[in-house]
Amino acid sequence: MNLIRYYNQNRKKIWGILIIIFSAFILLQLVNTVYNINRQQTIVTPTNDIKQGINTKTTQLTDKRSVVTGEKIEDNQLESAITTINKFISYCNEKEIQKAYELLTDKCKEQLYNTIEIFEQAYYNDIFNGEAKTCSVENWMNNTYKVKIMEDILSTGRNNNSYTKQDYITVEKQGNEYKLNINNYVGSTNINKTTQTDNISMKVINKNTYMEYEVYTIEVTNHTKSIMVLDSRTDVKSLYLEDRNGNQYPCYSHELIEPMLTVHQGETKQITIKFYSSYITTKKIEAIVFSDVTLYDGQLSEGVKFKANI
Repeated sequence: MNLIRYYNQNRKKIWGILIIIFSAFILLQLVNTVYNINRQQTIVTPTNDIKQGINTKTTQLTDKRSVVTGEKIEDNQLESAITTINKFISYCNEKEIQKAYELLTDKCKEQLYNTIEIFEQAYYNDIFNGEAKTCSVENWMNNTYKVKIMEDILSTGRNNNSYTKQDYITVEKQGNEYKLNINNYVGSTNINKTTQTDNISMKVINKNTYMEYEVYTIEVTNHTKSIMVLDSRTDVKSLYLEDRNGNQYPCYSHELIEPMLTVHQGETKQITIKFYSSYITTKKIEAIVFSDVTLYDGQLSEGVKFKANI
């Protein structure tokens, strides 16, 4: 009876306290929900099939939009990319060099790291060298991500803010797996386009794209009765790429010597040429221009221009 009388006498106060407690509980739940949503927008958690044995806190996504275009990247694309990059960084942290190497595409291995020993010496030792690292990731363009690799303070116990390595990593799907092109290598494109003028045939086989340049492989056949020199000057102005707007991208002339560009009578020769052409998806290269092709048959003929269409 005393309890009932106390309740009747203090009914308003009791209900007031209960309402305050309930409101505080609801508010706490709302705050927690908002926090989790914001956290999910900045950190993409790897899928369940790779969580075992992998440090899922190694890699953080800083933005869900492309740095270059400003376009929002699909969540599935981001999750696959961050998951694969996280696996790679984690394997390197755990000194699982073989597993890290196996995450590279075949083309990346072919272009940069023919053997695991080369990968270990040229990439792993330069960036990791037996120490754990963390990294932040932001989408650059399409499937290419800008990755900043930093010292892991929790693992090393040091606060070395000056240590930062930057890489551009491209994620490719090969079959049912995702693989990586690292060290600023974007990828390979098959072209296989042939241009023939008079007695010269030139086939552009493929190109390998890096963040700062492109490397084209061409096959030239000399059907003339003379020795052909594709560019006797070998300077940056006479051999270049040309885009659809007429812009020119010169070659690395210091890497070329005349014998490399000399094709004898009846010979078919494969040549690789590097150009100052940075990675921009909106750029459309239409031709490789040789503006000083000369023929030598007892005497040197006047140079002519040859455009190999792409």
